[in-house]
Amino acid sequence: MENNYPLIERNCGPQPEGVLYSSPGNDPNFIFTPDPFFESLTLYDTEGNIINVNSWTECAHYINGGWSSNLVRFVPGDKYIFYGLTVLCLLILVVKIFKAKSEK
Repeated sequence: MENNYPLIERNCGPQPEGVLYSSPGNDPNFIFTPDPFFESLTLYDTEGNIINVNSWTECAHYINGGWSSNLVRFVPGDKYIFYGLTVLCLLILVVKIFKAKSEK
């Protein structure tokens, strides 16, 4: 198992007895066997994609791949900056227009 065991244990729970983790790698034909004693978990990646895992091994595999049981919302900072600057420019324009009218 990779060095992520504390992270895996935090997200997937403790490793069940008799379950050995072996990474399937990038095999697109690999099928994880569902574990009837494992409570299904929902995992999220950094882009907000969702996957439901049905075994500790499957959960460990996805956690090692960067997925998490916590949905992390990234703040779209560039949008806030754009809208803030737009509003600021409009306010400056409105102030200049009122100032010019009041001087006449």
